[in-house]
Amino acid sequence: MYTQLIALLAFATLGLSSLVSSVKIVRQGDQALVEFLGKYEGKKLDAGLTFLTPFIEYIACKKTLKEQIFEMPPSQCTTSDRVSITVDFVVYWKFLDLEKAYYKVQDLKAAMLNLLLISIRSQMATMEVDEIFTARVKINEALVQELDVATEPWGIKITRAELRDFSIDNQINYEALGKGSKIKKISTKDTKLVL
Repeated sequence: MYTQLIALLAFATLGLSSLVSSVKIVRQGDQALVEFLGKYEGKKLDAGLTFLTPFIEYIACKKTLKEQIFEMPPSQCTTSDRVSITVDFVVYWKFLDLEKAYYKVQDLKAAMLNLLLISIRSQMATMEVDEIFTARVKINEALVQELDVATEPWGIKITRAELRDFSIDNQINYEALGKGSKIKKISTKDTKLVL
């Protein structure tokens, strides 16, 4: 009698715990991918309450679809007039297709960082230092266009890229090139040169 009661209690506890674990809540602005026995079959969960089949279906990935900030470490670049500068960018991005972002690239953040660094360095290499003071909007727009095309296969969209600050790494070499006097003449409200 006691063994049957214990078995019944264990079975009820297992059934209750599997029922509780099958209830999933996805918050507003989030999305989740569901795998069926380890294979993704196109099932996405949007905001709300959902029931999954216990032990068979599980959430493989759950992310926010809201715009996010990707803060980059300062990056050293060389301009077309061979001046070494350090640039500080902040990038805004969001998921467009969570399926692509999860299954098409191994480490999304590392891939984004490397792509951003390469794009920023190649953009800075096309400009002279004096142009950077007045061409912030042009730099930002060019980066967004280039990165938007490159990140589309990953299911993300770069919404904005903003040059926060830049500094000339070696002011003495820069002045030896005869360009130091030009910097003192150029000034804009939102441009700050760290010397």
